[in-house]
Amino acid sequence: MSKALIKISSAVHIILQDESFNHFQVIELRDEYLAVLQDSENVSQAYKFIYRQISRLVKKGLLKKAISEDLKVTTYEKTELFFKTNFISTIDEISHKSLSPKKDTNEDKIQHLEQRLKQSEVDLLTSIGESEEYMRLYNSFPEMKTHLESQYMLARENSSKLLGQIKAIKSVLVHQQK
Repeated sequence: MSKALIKISSAVHIILQDESFNHFQVIELRDEYLAVLQDSENVSQAYKFIYRQISRLVKKGLLKKAISEDLKVTTYEKTELFFKTNFISTIDEISHKSLSPKKDTNEDKIQHLEQRLKQSEVDLLTSIGESEEYMRLYNSFPEMKTHLESQYMLARENSSKLLGQIKAIKSVLVHQQK
């Protein structure tokens, strides 16, 4: 049986081919995507683009959507079918879109940074709550130690990344407000 052929953004393909990039949220893939493109100005467009890419991969069975019990965190993981699929890389929509050139005022930049800061803070609180719940579950179900420990470590790692993002955004905000 031949492998399926799926069109995918070249930058998204590069990111998803990394074996360590699994159990991710849309925002994490968006941030990696923007880092690959070296573009931080099209955050909302990138989010929509990444969400469409992920939704398409979920529909085709290449990614599995997992919603946490409290319905606040949705993560995606690669399925076996993902590794059996041949991908056709396409030009990245965001980097090649003809955007109308506009001058961002300092106020626009500050507003954008404040929005990113708020979202990162919400994500951090969610991640902290998740890791705390894994600890409570571990105390209730010690027989699930291996699974709960790995999930706890992933949640803590995510919290650390988010804390780093928050520090960076705050630093840039202070600089912009001078």
